[in-house]
Amino acid sequence: MVSVAAANAPAANGGTSVFHRDPAAAGAERYHTRELSWLAFNRRVLEEAQDAGKPLLERCKFLAIVSSNLDEFVMVRLAELHGEARNKTAAGHSAKALLAAVHREVSALVSDQYTCWRTSVEPALAKEGVEIVRMDQWTQADRETLRSFFRDRLEPVLTPQAVDPTRPFPLVPNRGITVAVRLKKSSEIAAATSASPAPTRRALVSVPAGNRLIALVSQPGRFALVEDVVMCFLDRLFSGYEIVGRCLLRMTRDGNVEIDEEQAADLLTEIEQELSSRDHGHAVRLELSTGADPELRDWLVESLDLDRSDLVPVDGPLDFTFLFGLGDRVDNLPRGPRAELRDAALPVVVHPNDAEWEDCFGRIRQAEVLLHHPFQSFQRVVELVERAAADPLVLAIKMTLYRTSGNSPIAKALMRAAQSGKQVTVLVELKARFDEAANIKWARALEEAGAHVVYGLVGYKVHAKLLLIIRREEDGIRRYCHLGTGNYNDRTARLYTDLSYMTANEAVGRDVAALFNLLTGYSEPPAWERLAVAPLTLRSKCADWIRREADHARNGRRGRIIAKFNALVDEPMCDELYAASAAGVEIDLIVRGMCILKAGVPGLSENIRVRSLVGRFLEHSRIYHFANDGDPVYAIASADWMGRNLDRRVESLVQITDESICARLATILETCLADQTQARVQQSDGTYRRLLPAVGPANDALTELVREASESAKNNDPPSGARPRFRPRTKGDAAG
Repeated sequence: MVSVAAANAPAANGGTSVFHRDPAAAGAERYHTRELSWLAFNRRVLEEAQDAGKPLLERCKFLAIVSSNLDEFVMVRLAELHGEARNKTAAGHSAKALLAAVHREVSALVSDQYTCWRTSVEPALAKEGVEIVRMDQWTQADRETLRSFFRDRLEPVLTPQAVDPTRPFPLVPNRGITVAVRLKKSSEIAAATSASPAPTRRALVSVPAGNRLIALVSQPGRFALVEDVVMCFLDRLFSGYEIVGRCLLRMTRDGNVEIDEEQAADLLTEIEQELSSRDHGHAVRLELSTGADPELRDWLVESLDLDRSDLVPVDGPLDFTFLFGLGDRVDNLPRGPRAELRDAALPVVVHPNDAEWEDCFGRIRQAEVLLHHPFQSFQRVVELVERAAADPLVLAIKMTLYRTSGNSPIAKALMRAAQSGKQVTVLVELKARFDEAANIKWARALEEAGAHVVYGLVGYKVHAKLLLIIRREEDGIRRYCHLGTGNYNDRTARLYTDLSYMTANEAVGRDVAALFNLLTGYSEPPAWERLAVAPLTLRSKCADWIRREADHARNGRRGRIIAKFNALVDEPMCDELYAASAAGVEIDLIVRGMCILKAGVPGLSENIRVRSLVGRFLEHSRIYHFANDGDPVYAIASADWMGRNLDRRVESLVQITDESICARLATILETCLADQTQARVQQSDGTYRRLLPAVGPANDALTELVREASESAKNNDPPSGARPRFRPRTKGDAAG
């Protein structure tokens, strides 16, 4: 990627400074703090769990998502803040101040999360005959059955680890649940006096990972947690000793993997070796169940080299991610699946229809395809790769894989294509955080099948979502492209809203082919026709579009920007938007997660509105619209407006020119802006206010997008039975 690095002119990256001031805005702070903005997003997720109007198992799911999100936040950003706070500089001082603010917000968030569980979700589950039963509520029959379960299933795999001068503090599993105990030898207790008390010993026992719910015999629907069973019958592991104190703990470590890519002879092997360091990183957070033994608490904090501020007391079960599996256990109860406890099944449109998709390449030649997942099935993307793998006219397939499913049909199709003799090139991003091990597995399997595998790029993550199929046809070689906003992952495509764009357009094909040449070899960047590529041109292209809207507004024409993405934490892009707002451009941003831009501040951003959609699906699509005085620009991208996306990753944005697809993108954006069910609007202090209709029923984006996906499929299908016909485009034809 020498060419990309050389062409990447220095640009101001989004930073993480706490305070920024704009003299033109009367000293007002220009940006919200990134970390606190992320925690505000996770609070919006918690609000979904707190919503008593939602189906009960969905509320459980959102409680689990809050915990999962916090784990990643702690392993990544909080760990970085810990490192920054150790510096004896002004930056370190600022990091300490931010760290204290983050700790306060995390504590408040966790407290509210567990209050929601104890006072609302747990009682509601009990009314439905589903209970997580504490030790003091087990019946005698439960206790005896669990005693046998402990003896037969748990005790053989438990390993007590003593801690003393000859046996140092062991490696506590990252994000695993552990029991800490204080012990005294029974014979020494008997001989002890007030002047010479029995010495105290300490030990740790790791709770086995896996399914934490154990069905109780007393009544269907009642479950014990495996860690409670270990806590209850722990005495069997310490014969001759009396347990005088015990507690449950969960420790989270720094999850960053440090790789010197310039020095790595083999990036795959280097990353594989470094992955184990994730389980050995320094401790960042210690969760302790309430009522923990005070002496054990102090000992753990000291042994893990933590401050008391890193301690998070938990008044309930540690780690709510076990709730992800609760629905399956409920389905297996005698009453069977409980539809009323879940969201109604989503009607999914399979588009294009089967008759048209029989010749998928002919269908794409006839008319470009835009799919909106999960409302329109991701299966057509899978089938496109599978058809390409089997089609004798297909000569080559090139693809990027960032995160894919564990049993990926797309990766398997690529392997079949390679085995059949096709030229298959796959860029597998080994540095995709927390998916490194899975990507290493697929990289090796693809390589063994005969594919040419590129293991990412030195200094950059490849985050672009690209598929290029090269096919020999009667009129010559043709390129078919798929560009998406989300990963090639058939599982998450059912949970995330994303866009898939399929085209045989020559200009797009030339751009995508040129980008693959940059990624796999040595090539100078071309003059892009329909793509903007980070870190080369994506930042400047977006900035140019914003500035053009500002110019329109200054010249008395209407300036309008609508953008939908996951995060806005890049300060230079915020400054571009602030300048456009000052020029009179009306700006609506739909930002699901972090947003450091301050909306609606007089003298700074009074023409900017920011809303966040949090609901049933993870809003993941990236759509950009610039009105351009009646000649509008529509684009979709793999990139958010973050420094890492614009400057440190390979990303792609494709401009859409097909009028019907542009109209669909406009409808999707307007539907999201009209929502009064999932939407929260940012206030100037960084908080978010949930929208509710003044009168009448609320506008519901989910319902409208389901309807739009169905209607667009009907309207955009060619007449049934008609064989797609295509007039070959000339080389210079860049039209959609």
